[in-house]
Amino acid sequence: MRQGQHSPLSHQAAEDIAIKALTYLSQDPDLLGQFLALSGMAPSDLRSVISEPSFQTAMLDFLMSNDDSLLAFASNNGFTPEDIAKAKVTLDPMGSANTGAL
Repeated sequence: MRQGQHSPLSHQAAEDIAIKALTYLSQDPDLLGQFLALSGMAPSDLRSVISEPSFQTAMLDFLMSNDDSLLAFASNNGFTPEDIAKAKVTLDPMGSANTGAL
């Protein structure tokens, strides 16, 4: 998927990255367990929330919180770490906004 450094991701491309992130997490029981523990979710909840941008953003945040996991996921799926960050921004544009203090 190697996008240009300044190229925005489509919403569909961002969702595709999130789906691949869930697949990646599900292949590592320890990593998935860490994510579920942090999110407070049960494995049975995953199907009902996978299409929710907030859940997709949380998965990408989780991967981005650990350099080893981020680099492994990106490398295994043909992405750059920047692609993952772009996907997060696309799925949650206000989460990345710098609102500052009023």
